[in-house]
Amino acid sequence: MKPNPGTEPSIAPVQSAPVRTKVIERQGVKAVPYTRRYPQVRAGICEFCGVLDSNVPSEHQYKLCPHYRGMDLRCSYCDEAIDPDEVIGKSVMNIADHPTNPDTVVVWCDRYECVKRHRERFTLNK
Repeated sequence: MKPNPGTEPSIAPVQSAPVRTKVIERQGVKAVPYTRRYPQVRAGICEFCGVLDSNVPSEHQYKLCPHYRGMDLRCSYCDEAIDPDEVIGKSVMNIADHPTNPDTVVVWCDRYECVKRHRERFTLNK
């Protein structure tokens, strides 16, 4: 029997499309962007590194650790009139990469108003 010229032989390898994983859409749930978090700065001390030089004041200890070397932390939501060293010395500072600008970090202290403003700012569907 002659093979049909328009068909492939049955021993030809079957080529399949690459398998793509699907993402399930969620409705009605609050979404927040996922970013990298840095160690907290508690009363000026990096929670990971601790006190590195006992001769440096507490509110400046974070500047000595490798996580924040070269950075001057300041709460993104506190009033400009407030001294940032005073806020750092008395608060827990949270630091994370900005979700849309990877070269920027967002810093917020543990004051109720600042935490509320930070959550409202980065909640995607309200």
